[in-house]
Amino acid sequence: MIINPIVYEQPSLEVEYDYVGIIDGLEPNDRRGFAITEKLKTFLNGAGVTTALADVRSAREMLGALKTFNKEAVSGKRFMLHFVSHGNRDGVAAGSEFVDWATMRPFLQRIHAATENTLLLNMSTCKGLHGVKITEGSGPYPFFGLIGAKEDLYVADALDANRRIYNKWLAGVPVQQLVPETNAEMGREVLFNISSEGFRKLSS
Repeated sequence: MIINPIVYEQPSLEVEYDYVGIIDGLEPNDRRGFAITEKLKTFLNGAGVTTALADVRSAREMLGALKTFNKEAVSGKRFMLHFVSHGNRDGVAAGSEFVDWATMRPFLQRIHAATENTLLLNMSTCKGLHGVKITEGSGPYPFFGLIGAKEDLYVADALDANRRIYNKWLAGVPVQQLVPETNAEMGREVLFNISSEGFRKLSS
C-alpha cells in the first residue's frame, strides 16, 4: 500500500507567547461549580504566565471578546486562546446563547493573520475537536492548531489534562507532542489535536 504523506507549508510552530487568553462562556453557576477558569488562572499565574480573561454571557459578548483579542494581535501580542464552555459538534455556548463555528470563522481568521499565523486554540468544552470545522471552506486559516475532545469532556479530565499540557508547554515540549504525551500519561485518549492546514488538506 502506498501512503502519500501530507506536505505541510507550516509543519511546526516556533513562537514566544505573551499570555494565554481565556474566554469563559459558562453560566455563573457552572463557572463557580466547575471552577475550571479559576483553577486554570491560578495554575498559569503561579507558573509566571500572564492570563487575560473574558467572561462572556452572550453571543455578542463572545464576538466582542474576539474583537478585543484581534486588537491585541494587531498591536503585536501573541497568545493562545483557551475556551471554557459547554459545546457540541456545531459550536460553543456563550452564557445562555450559542455561537456556531461558521460565525466564529472570520473573527479567528483575522486574529490568526494578525498573529502571523501563530494562533492556538485550546478547547475545554465537550466535543471541542469539532472546532476544526471553523477551517471549512476557503480563505485564510483561522488558527495554526486546535486541542480538544472528540466527545464529552468531563470536568476532572479537563482540569487534569490542562495541568499536564501547560506543564509540558512551559517545559518547552513542541506543540505537536503536547497531546500525545498527555494522553499517554492519562492512560487513554482524552484529547486530540489537529492543524488547520492538515484538516484542509485531508478534506480536499
